[in-house]
Amino acid sequence: MSLLQHWLESLDYDYQILPTCTHVQSPRSSCRECIDHCPEQAIFFKDGKPFIDTVKCTQCSHCIVACPVQAVEGFLPKRTVENNRLIVSNKDVISLKELLVYYQKQVTTIVFKDEDASAEWQEMIKSANESLCELGEAAFTIQFDKAVEETEQTMTRKELFSFWKKDVKNIAKEMAPAKWRFNQESLNLIKYYPDHQFIDFSLNTSACTLCKACEILCPKACIHLTDTHFTVAPEQCSNCSLCEDICPEQAISITSKISPVTQVNYWIRENACVSCEENFKTLDEDEHMCHACRKKKEFLFMQ
Repeated sequence: MSLLQHWLESLDYDYQILPTCTHVQSPRSSCRECIDHCPEQAIFFKDGKPFIDTVKCTQCSHCIVACPVQAVEGFLPKRTVENNRLIVSNKDVISLKELLVYYQKQVTTIVFKDEDASAEWQEMIKSANESLCELGEAAFTIQFDKAVEETEQTMTRKELFSFWKKDVKNIAKEMAPAKWRFNQESLNLIKYYPDHQFIDFSLNTSACTLCKACEILCPKACIHLTDTHFTVAPEQCSNCSLCEDICPEQAISITSKISPVTQVNYWIRENACVSCEENFKTLDEDEHMCHACRKKKEFLFMQ
């Protein structure tokens, strides 16, 4: 083992929430994925932002996997991978996202060290295989081998780091010592299945005012507005729901759904306002009053 590897193994670290967290980007974010998936209740809100209690945290990695924008930094726990086979036990059920990522890294067989799979594992495998079917992939191969032993090939922190991002020495040239972390971006599921999208995007064109808040705050840069089009790249969306949360008109709806990539494109029109007679942009061809005049009319009606 090189001095670099010894040094890497000796580093201590704590999980932490990065500034890319949707709650840091906007107080209107409703995301609770890290909190809801933490078995130790080690994540809490303070001043509207999530923090990790490092005393309670057991570094189980559930929060890292759950975060839709990869805003939790830390290492995943060790896994055993031998000859493209993932060795597991009923004690630790691996998440759907992690299984789908492993699958694209050619780990297509799950081997149980137990006589059978627990009900929780059976449900997870069922979900994974259903997702793989929707993604046009074959199902996981399931094997049972009580005699299988964890050998030197068990993935330690160093080995797991190398599994996800192989050239450690090149990384060392680019990163300061304080930055040694598991690359949580490797859990960005959408990049492993570029021909599919994991969400369905719906826009109420009558309600949208083209304010561009969704475009500005989208962590994955899925939404683009030009003078003539409102376009969405759904294959880039990781379902953080921030656009849905911050839309002042509640015009956006995001639902989980796997399907082949379908670009979303809305035509932006320019109409003349019947009230102020100024031209304005709209997605609704039947709208003939600008947003400002419409709001003024609603306000006067309420008085």
